[in-house]
Amino acid sequence: MSENFADRLIGAIEKKGSPICVGIDPIIASMPDAVFRGGREKADGGDPQAAIDAIFEFTTRVLKIVAPHVPCVKFQSAYFEQYHWEGVEAYYNLIQEAAELGLMVIGDVKRGDIGSTAAAYAAGHLAEPEMSASDEMATPDAITVNPMLGLDTLEPFVKTAGEFGKGLFVLVRTSNAGSAELQDVKLADGRTWSEMLAEKLATVAEGLVGGRGWSSLGAVVGATQTHTMISLRQRLPKSIFLLPGYGTQGATAEMTRHAFRDGLGALVSASRSILYAHKDAKIAAKYGTDWERCVEGAVIEMKQDLAGVLAS
Repeated sequence: MSENFADRLIGAIEKKGSPICVGIDPIIASMPDAVFRGGREKADGGDPQAAIDAIFEFTTRVLKIVAPHVPCVKFQSAYFEQYHWEGVEAYYNLIQEAAELGLMVIGDVKRGDIGSTAAAYAAGHLAEPEMSASDEMATPDAITVNPMLGLDTLEPFVKTAGEFGKGLFVLVRTSNAGSAELQDVKLADGRTWSEMLAEKLATVAEGLVGGRGWSSLGAVVGATQTHTMISLRQRLPKSIFLLPGYGTQGATAEMTRHAFRDGLGALVSASRSILYAHKDAKIAAKYGTDWERCVEGAVIEMKQDLAGVLAS
């Protein structure tokens, strides 16, 4: 059996000195002109190959910039799947590129289904391919999963994750504006739906605890959801929290404080505020017009921001 995912992730966080996960959300309209070979007209005009080529160029350059500073990146699969099989191929190839740079990878796929279908999703996103199949393709170190169909739907993912030393991040309390309509609904006993889910997941998480005391079954908790952060941490004491929403969605380092325990236990995720930092007037004024310098500057500033909270 491979080394426990949580142990590997904590080791990577300590090595890089930051609990940052950079979200890879390649949006054609936001990407800098420099990554479009021969101009961006074809990609903007709907040429899928031109778009994929630009995404590959942009992503590989971002990965090289952030690799010295962060332990982890998160690929949003939808931005690749929209280009059908060629996009999916690029997704897996770029995961391999990230792995070769020493980055751990989360596949933001939000899969969730029943029985054999869930098992097939788990195999496609977590199981490692046979060496003979491809030496240029890797699967993520962890993926996001949706528990809405019931905890039995998580069983194939848990089984595959355990076999391959992979991790899972279960959607518990998301960062989108409409999430409260369902996730904050009060049950008869006074708990919210998310709190109930967290308690049930804690039992599953116990079976995946590594040597560092953290489980390979983590939770997605929006960094913007400060009203429930303490409650969910109490209910999931051994799960690493993946905290999306820093930066563009309005979350600050201070808002993540209660997700951590002794400086560990959470990954703070930022996507657009780093990838497209050159569009931020403050960042551009400080680091100039070079989009790559802006990406690096935004990562360093986020690292410093979080360090201040963790130190206190």
